[in-house]
Amino acid sequence: TTSRRRTSTDRVISRAFEAVVFDFGGVLITSINNQVGDVAAAHGVDIPTMHRVLLGPRVSGADHPWHRAERGELAISEIQAALHPWAAADGIELQGNEIERLLAPGAYTVVTSMQEHIARLRSEGWQTALLTNTFAEFRPTMERDIDFDLFDEVVESFAVGARKPEPAIYEATADRLGISHERIVYLDDFEQNLAPAETLGWTTILVGDHDAALAELDATIGRSGYDPK
Repeated sequence: TTSRRRTSTDRVISRAFEAVVFDFGGVLITSINNQVGDVAAAHGVDIPTMHRVLLGPRVSGADHPWHRAERGELAISEIQAALHPWAAADGIELQGNEIERLLAPGAYTVVTSMQEHIARLRSEGWQTALLTNTFAEFRPTMERDIDFDLFDEVVESFAVGARKPEPAIYEATADRLGISHERIVYLDDFEQNLAPAETLGWTTILVGDHDAALAELDATIGRSGYDPK
């Protein structure tokens, strides 16, 4: 986790919401499902099947190698070899480069409008945080593509030892922000990651179209209307 907490005099205390938390993949960058789709096509299987093989079940599991790596229990370099039982269960013969293709440079694009919006939120006194399932080895790539100074807190699964949708990572985020769950708005592109946050009291926004999500965010927190132009 990384903290860039501002002083209490800089923080918004008179609004219903005080912090906006952003996912990384699918929110600040294009969805990893784009890369999963490419790999699925190469194997002649559907995206949900390939997603389950490479990234594990939607619910968090103790054994899938991608999930273990996101908790900091396994190195990225160890994921590929550990995937074979999961692929075999679906009758898929892996080529050996699937994880490399998912994480290849240039496989995704940065959503500039999201970063610009975060900068505006911070200038208006909102707390912001990045909450992401990721690997220690991927941190330099993230810092290359995203300005971490946009966030008061950066909460990464490998550092916390828990991954979304496990409740512990949401608890850690609220603790680091130093605010109650009810004062947090959260944007994520996977529904299964929103449900545990809602249970804790977070207000959530499912991200599909980025401009629509930003408009919903502004309406939720009471900002003036969002204009993507």
